[in-house]
Amino acid sequence: MNRTYRFIVALWVIPAGLLAGGCRALDSGATADGRPPATAAIPTATVEPTPPPPTLPTPQPTRTVAVPPPAIATATVAPTVGPTATLPPLGAAERPIQLLFPPVAAGTIILQRAAPLVEALRAATGVEFAAGIADSEAALVELICAAPEDTIGFISAAAYTVAHEQCDARAGLVAARGDGLTWQMGMLVTQPGGPVALADLAGQSWAVADTHSLPVTLYFQAQLAAAGIEPGEIVAMPEETSALLALRGGEVDFTTATFVPPIMPLDQPWLPGETDPEVWRLLGVSPTRSPIGYVLVAGEPAAGGYRLRDARARLFDTTPDIFDVTRILAVSAPIPNETVVIGADLPPELAGDILAAMTQFAASGACDASLCSADLFGWTGLQPAEDSAYDPIRAIKDTLELETADLWAELD
Repeated sequence: MNRTYRFIVALWVIPAGLLAGGCRALDSGATADGRPPATAAIPTATVEPTPPPPTLPTPQPTRTVAVPPPAIATATVAPTVGPTATLPPLGAAERPIQLLFPPVAAGTIILQRAAPLVEALRAATGVEFAAGIADSEAALVELICAAPEDTIGFISAAAYTVAHEQCDARAGLVAARGDGLTWQMGMLVTQPGGPVALADLAGQSWAVADTHSLPVTLYFQAQLAAAGIEPGEIVAMPEETSALLALRGGEVDFTTATFVPPIMPLDQPWLPGETDPEVWRLLGVSPTRSPIGYVLVAGEPAAGGYRLRDARARLFDTTPDIFDVTRILAVSAPIPNETVVIGADLPPELAGDILAAMTQFAASGACDASLCSADLFGWTGLQPAEDSAYDPIRAIKDTLELETADLWAELD
């Protein structure tokens, strides 16, 4: 905690060094010809404390700035400023708004992909931005809370709930992925004639592929715990297809896997909590494989059929009866995708302009070389986020009595 306080003092005295202690790297955007900026190393320096006016607490000396890997563009530390200095305006070249990324890819890739976004936001808003990489999502949340007026983070839905709880950070935008959805869901699968209610799962064996997945595992673990239901043996599986095959073979009583809702006939919506996850069974027709590889029921959606997309579809070529020998007992609540999080004190009007520009950028072809690139996030767009959409994560955390450190461990 002492390190965080030192970071806050450094922010107000030398805002250009905002992320020197908390991030591995910073990037202020592309050069005039569109190329990423040249690498610049941070000189090691210790900032000595300056005696403050009597009305202010005595500042602690800032930490020695570590020299990052040479391949990453970095920010330099400004010289010590006297106690009468004022903070530069937010968005000035001396105080750019920080776009903070978790280490989801190599540092050079993140900074290269962030450069077009930095330039697009600068052009749209007239203020300066810089991209930085935190050591972890936990460190990124600390930075958002330490500099709530200067920071925007790109983090998981679970990390957002921590940031909101700790410092009232705001969910600005949520990412859409290749399925067109801004959320993920899980499904609890049994065999026909097997369990028909959660209560029937007491003492039953459960095949689990990913123990850390919020929608696929932790959600159902919390649901069972809340109902006082204790499952039997937990059987670890290397992947969801293995777990489904174990269920088909009678090795376990139930399993959980990824649920993506079917594409409905004639552009009808599939609504979480309203539409049956296997509504297509009403037709009484078994799925088939289309010539181009889709799993269909009664033809393409444009012709009045359904396109199936849940985890069982990946097994259809080798196990064409997989839909016939399994049934969905329950699905999870939607869990939001990655979220663009705004520091609590970023001015609302400026935040609105930034989010609007970011949404437009994500809908453009320029995003293909940036946030939408397969080697970064692979997003297909951004949509407005609502804080209430994150309540299922809070319920999981409360039901399973996960402290913040436990949540980071689950997500590691």
